[in-house]
Amino acid sequence: MVKEESNLKIALFCGGSGTRMWPASRKDKPKQFQALVGNESMFQGAVRRIKKGFPIKDVFVVTGRQYVGLVLQQEPDLPLENVIIEPEMRDTAAAVGYAAAVLEKKFGDPIVASLWAADHLIKNDDEFIKALKVARDYCAETDKMVSVDVNPTYPNIHVGYIKVGKMIKKFDGLTIFQFESHIEKPDLKTAKKFLQSWEYLWHAGYKVWRASKMMLFYKSHAPQIYGGLVKIQKAWGTDKQDEVVRKVYPTFEKVMVDYVIFEKIDPSEIVVLSADLGWSDVGAWNILKDELAENGKGNVIQGDVYDEGSKNSLLYNTSENKVMATIGLEDLIVVDTPDALLVCQKDRVADVKKIIEKLKEAKKDKYL
Repeated sequence: MVKEESNLKIALFCGGSGTRMWPASRKDKPKQFQALVGNESMFQGAVRRIKKGFPIKDVFVVTGRQYVGLVLQQEPDLPLENVIIEPEMRDTAAAVGYAAAVLEKKFGDPIVASLWAADHLIKNDDEFIKALKVARDYCAETDKMVSVDVNPTYPNIHVGYIKVGKMIKKFDGLTIFQFESHIEKPDLKTAKKFLQSWEYLWHAGYKVWRASKMMLFYKSHAPQIYGGLVKIQKAWGTDKQDEVVRKVYPTFEKVMVDYVIFEKIDPSEIVVLSADLGWSDVGAWNILKDELAENGKGNVIQGDVYDEGSKNSLLYNTSENKVMATIGLEDLIVVDTPDALLVCQKDRVADVKKIIEKLKEAKKDKYL
């Protein structure tokens, strides 16, 4: 099969269950398919943005079988054959490897962008498209993986950071740097230091890579997963495809791709492209509140809400048949849905997972 140097293939991952944003995010309709901000879901926003620079035929959605209907309902132009179905969720190492194996089989050896649809808001669509095209061209030229990361605008403690080395080149107005290291979510003091230095970027998690190189990375650093990917790749497009995927995919280690692949790759194999994307990672209610508040202590209000005197709170009403009224709240998250209500301190949002466990124990599955 002929190599495709110019056409970027987009692997858009949207398989997570989004439990940190319960009760709006549910098993049957997780957060990536919910209109949590504005009138479109994060999945719809991601596809709309991508279509500004790339044809829909080059977009491949990696998601669970239970979400295929939602994907096609929310993006009717997406060809059914462009949905790469996970038989069960095995975290991002399995998903990224799966996409690499399938796209290599389908297209020879394409350049692929791995993007995430569940948590990310981006305001600067044109910059995003330009960054992907620059990353594609640089990857095609050098075979190096390009990490597209974000110029920080405040000391964010909710995201990881990338430390960059010396500048390699300017490319269509964007700068490409040597990759130095990845730093986990820092404390506030450290984040303030990072903000003062040009060497640190927010880690957005967007990567552009050649499919054959990604497969080699799995062979070197995740051989168990690699062995299964080879079996899936051989069966893809044959009458044994579904049978092999159902048998092999659940055997993959459930682990993040960052831990087993990206953090083990020789740093010389990666470069970093910095971009001003207007990017926010909103994976939990408190982060959504902080990212969208106009000032540090402002409220974020969504839906039919009438408030008097509340501060630093997220007030979120999804119900069409009732209003929410709040008075004098401070540092609270209030999320009201037709069948469940969450009220919690802003700094205890992580404990939502404990509520999920209690609902499971009580066999209240209809609320999950």
